[in-house]
Amino acid sequence: MDPTSIASMATGMKQAQLANAVSTAMLKKSQDVMETQAQGIIQMAQNMPKVQGQIGSILDVRA
Repeated sequence: MDPTSIASMATGMKQAQLANAVSTAMLKKSQDVMETQAQGIIQMAQNMPKVQGQIGSILDVRA
């Protein structure tokens, strides 16, 4: 194996390693954003006004 192919392979491996690290960081960031949004939705659902009587307590949906 000549030195240029070794250097080329090493460069390619470093680029793949960097791409993997960036991809992992972006996935972690999107997971954090989704978790924050889900917590907000749960909090909004818990803060909804309570239903008085039977009005609005039954939802009949057909697809």
